[in-house]
Amino acid sequence: MDTKTQQQHAETFHALHRNTDPLVLFNAWDAATARAIAKSSPAIATSSGAVAAALGYADGENVPLDIVTGLVSRITASVSVPVSIDLEAGYGHTADAAAASAARILQAGAVGINIEDGLSGGKRQLVGPEQHAAKIKAVRDAAQARGIRLFINARTDPFLLKFGSPDQCLDEAARRAKVYAEAGADGIFVPGLTDLALIAKFVQLTPLPVNIMVTQGVPAIADLTRVGVRRVSLGPWPMMAAMRIVGEAAAGVATSRQYGTFLQPNA
Repeated sequence: MDTKTQQQHAETFHALHRNTDPLVLFNAWDAATARAIAKSSPAIATSSGAVAAALGYADGENVPLDIVTGLVSRITASVSVPVSIDLEAGYGHTADAAAASAARILQAGAVGINIEDGLSGGKRQLVGPEQHAAKIKAVRDAAQARGIRLFINARTDPFLLKFGSPDQCLDEAARRAKVYAEAGADGIFVPGLTDLALIAKFVQLTPLPVNIMVTQGVPAIADLTRVGVRRVSLGPWPMMAAMRIVGEAAAGVATSRQYGTFLQPNA
């Protein structure tokens, strides 16, 4: 992908976060799912958990970065919409390492990344906000050097990692959102935040577009829209649902000894 087209995709992706209706991302895990999703979605985003499971790895930066960048290249070559990649914690403990990883993702054609503060040394734990902010700033500098307005979605995990009470988690997430915004983040992603009243309060506490992930108990999209959420991610759930359907279909063929609908056109 040439730089001009990639920058156009980047601008489009930024604009999708400024609409009244939130950007709803049905997360992909390979080029085939990306192509299928792109038929009805203005953008593609991956789920690290889904990608890892599809490749036979555990989530948490266990998929080699070479494989991730190869996957990004195949996805961006397969669709004509913006592509954002879940880069986990940046594939590196230091800011320089995260910047180098992001540069490779940019080279592969992506225009957005998620980068999280709840993974360090392969363990699920919150890192200091200043350490994560340094990664965000380094990634921003790397993107600017390439001439791409990369959308940096800063993920913060106080709710996911049960930092404290819901109010304590909210305060910590808001504190971190401010630090990350100052470092150059474009969005804030808070998995595990599901209470509508807390979501509404969080939206008011940060100037960044808020991204909510679908889990059990998450309010309806209409309710999230009403309180100002700008992005909704389905995360690994599409992949899990697809695998359940495949498993049920395989069991059906094994039991019935019939091909069923698999020989039907477009089945």
